Amino acid sequence: MARPKALDYEDRKLDILRAAAVMFARKGYNETLLDDIAEQCGIGKSSLYHYHRSKHAILYGLIKWKIEDLAWKVDAAVEAAESPEAKLHAMTSTLVNEYLRVPEEITVLLTMPRHLNAAAKRSISEIQHRIINRMVLLTQALRPDVEISRKKLTAMAMLYFGMTNWIHVWYRPTGSIKAAELTDMIVRMFLDGVNGMDEPQLK
Repeated sequence: MARPKALDYEDRKLDILRAAAVMFARKGYNETLLDDIAEQCGIGKSSLYHYHRSKHAILYGLIKWKIEDLAWKVDAAVEAAESPEAKLHAMTSTLVNEYLRVPEEITVLLTMPRHLNAAAKRSISEIQHRIINRMVLLTQALRPDVEISRKKLTAMAMLYFGMTNWIHVWYRPTGSIKAAELTDMIVRMFLDGVNGMDEPQLK
């Protein structure tokens, strides 16, 4: 008979993913042992297998959960805003605050998908493209006066993510620039860049 799931099963499963994020970010994926993860979340190693069948399964579960959570938060923030500019600000604020809130989880999300097998990478890629496509459509909405090729819209979206994706590496919350000001700087720089491009450059 299969072991019944506890009422807090999903909470405990998520606790393990968060503990794994800390250890993966601190030691690296290859160097992190299941014993390290178990110790970080305060359970025995054997208990890990009740929630995740392997270290790879933990990594995949962590990355999939984090990117789905991020995509949901971005979608909710953008849909609640009205103008394209407000949507851009909402998306940027969501990314900045989430990246600074859980830097270990973001480190794993951005740097460790290479450790996943091919099937897991495809699954993650589908969700990544949802966020990228959101930015592609938003970029076009910022310049409705110009028909921009999909290839250029994608390039512009990736340039935007180049500004946002690594702030958790260098930004210090104790510094003089606060998160809200950083958000405003990213939004202004992107808007100035998009609005400053003439039609031949955009087509």
